[in-house]
Amino acid sequence: MNDIRTRLLAAFDLEHKEHLAAIREALRAVEKDPAHLPDLVEIHRRAHSLKGAARAVDLPEVERLSHWLEAAFLAIQRGTVPFDAAARDVVRRALDAIEDVVAWATRGGGAVDIAEILAELTRMGGEGGGPEPVQRRPAAAEAGAAPPATPPAGASRPVRSPGPAESAALVRIRATGLERLFTAAAGLLPEIENQSALVAELRELRGEWRALERSWHAMRPRLLRGSHDVSGAGATSFAGDETALRLSSFERRFRALGASLDAAHRAHDRHLWSLRRWGSGFQDEVRQLRMLPAESQFSNLGRMIRDISRAQGKEVEADIRGLETQADRVVLQRLKDPVLHIVRNAVSHGVETPQERVAAGKRAAATVRFEASVVGRRLVLRIEDDGRGPNRAAIARHAVERGLLGAEEADTAPEERLLDLIFEPGFSTAPTANEYAGRGMGLAIVRREVTRLQGSVTLAAREGGGTVVTVEVPLSLLSQRLVFVAVQDDILAIPSNDVARVLRVPADTLFTDLAAPTIRLEEEDVPVTPLAALLGYDGAMPQGNGAPLALVILRTAGRRIALVVDALMATRDSVVTPAEEVGIDAARFLGTVLMDDGSPALVLNPAALSPRPGMALPPLVRPVDETARRRPHILVVDDSITTRTLEKSILEAHGYRVTLCVDGREAVETLGELEDVNLIISDVEMPRMDGFTLLQAVKGNPMTSDLPVILVTSRASDEDRERGLDLGADAYIVKTRFDQNELLAGIRRLL
Repeated sequence: MNDIRTRLLAAFDLEHKEHLAAIREALRAVEKDPAHLPDLVEIHRRAHSLKGAARAVDLPEVERLSHWLEAAFLAIQRGTVPFDAAARDVVRRALDAIEDVVAWATRGGGAVDIAEILAELTRMGGEGGGPEPVQRRPAAAEAGAAPPATPPAGASRPVRSPGPAESAALVRIRATGLERLFTAAAGLLPEIENQSALVAELRELRGEWRALERSWHAMRPRLLRGSHDVSGAGATSFAGDETALRLSSFERRFRALGASLDAAHRAHDRHLWSLRRWGSGFQDEVRQLRMLPAESQFSNLGRMIRDISRAQGKEVEADIRGLETQADRVVLQRLKDPVLHIVRNAVSHGVETPQERVAAGKRAAATVRFEASVVGRRLVLRIEDDGRGPNRAAIARHAVERGLLGAEEADTAPEERLLDLIFEPGFSTAPTANEYAGRGMGLAIVRREVTRLQGSVTLAAREGGGTVVTVEVPLSLLSQRLVFVAVQDDILAIPSNDVARVLRVPADTLFTDLAAPTIRLEEEDVPVTPLAALLGYDGAMPQGNGAPLALVILRTAGRRIALVVDALMATRDSVVTPAEEVGIDAARFLGTVLMDDGSPALVLNPAALSPRPGMALPPLVRPVDETARRRPHILVVDDSITTRTLEKSILEAHGYRVTLCVDGREAVETLGELEDVNLIISDVEMPRMDGFTLLQAVKGNPMTSDLPVILVTSRASDEDRERGLDLGADAYIVKTRFDQNELLAGIRRLL
């Protein structure tokens, strides 16, 4: 019996939402147009169906509320009760109470007090309500046994362990195990790509073999004629026969080699097809295991909105939509706090009091809407309210007070730029702070978290009054399709979800007579800027000499920007190691991926590349600055290609010149050849000459003794640290706690 009730509860959880949404939609239609005549028969049917469904799952509180809600609509149909603002308010609060009771019954939490709203519904329904719903009791109670105890307030309904039938269909696993399974599945992607590259190599080998075969057919007659000529010149036929036998043997082996090559190629094609089929299918299935509906994190959003509004003496209707939308579990979890803060802001700062709304010609009850949807391969969350909307004058005034804008600039700044300032840390126009909002840090944290999720968050004024906040993030983060590009000496990756297109155009086709160079795409002028300049790389930008420019059209935060790169390399699915795990700046980089040669490529965060509204883009053409040629030169010494490449990318992105060495001996030799090295970053454990020996050699040489040395090593013991510092190391950084900001701060301090 418990098994049946659990299934019925799951079905009721979906059904009651449909009924509540339909009734709320009817209320909104009347409030939007007082002349609108709602279908009261349909609304009455919804309330009746809700009562029957609640009886089936044994939710007496919902049944009682639905019964008197049905009676109220019956009275409205008869004309004994007007369907005015007061009646609509009672209905709305009854719907909220039903939603809260169902949430308590299915997910636990504090018990819901329905006495007050039930009394108001009873007054509305009057005699039309008929008798109260029958209070059912178990058979044991009817036979004289004591009735079951009522659950204490705040207690959640007991959760039953799944029965044998359900156990066969449902399996509970640890989240960490699921993550490892997903990582293993995602790891198949680069292997499949490597096998695809092997196909090309096999095809090239077959082509070479075909060429050799043609050459052999051309040479063979001449070789045989030459052997017969020798025998005809007086020698025995033995030499000619031996040559013919050797040629025949060679030919058989040559043809056997070709046949083996063809067979290997065909077998590899079959295996690659199977690998792609089963590998991609396996990954898709595992990815689906991570997908959850938005309801898993935002199911109590409506109740939270109502609780906050009541605490502040406001009337707010929560309109929650799209909770069935599915996204990666980790993405939804990390979005929960940002969404809750945005919603708190909407109620606390966006929505007016009922008196203020009525004075402004609005209905007393405000609406806060949350909607989740999927656009392409991105999750879009939209939170809007019909409150007072952004105060442009207050934002401009506060921006001037904080020195973010000049007075004249604030007067002429476009609205988009002003609203973007709201996300600055400590920026708040609220006169006072309370327990819900007003300190100016919340939205800054929201943007930081959304940016780390490779997403964007924008705030805009709502048409007709109010505010709209839009959050866009990828549906999943770990395995992504990436566009690889070359920028100077580095290979970088950009998530393809944010790439609208790639193309090559002659430089002289750009419009350069505007404030920033642009290119015309689909009836839109898209600004053009070098990716190297956005990343802080030094050096000359492409000169407008008509040579083709490789462009990546980036789409982020509702805008498009064309990035100039040195070359377009490839597009493929790859496993991204998160930025937190490799110690790089998550605001600029999402993480790293491994290339075919084992070296890492940095994955750029598109949200960080797009300049803020009103910010000027770096120029397309920039002359070489002589001071740039003299920028600090750092020697990186490490036997790990991954570490060398990663540190090189970080340092060059921050304006340093870098030379790489694989061990201490090569570093000593390089120091003898270079005269402009300003600092050394070295590992400790290396072949031939370790970091401690290198440190002794550097500090013991009068020519290099003043050269700063930073040791970056996995040795974390106090003894190793003391030894390094005693030998003269200027800083000692442990790799397991590697933080690029610590490294960069140490470099700036020493230089």
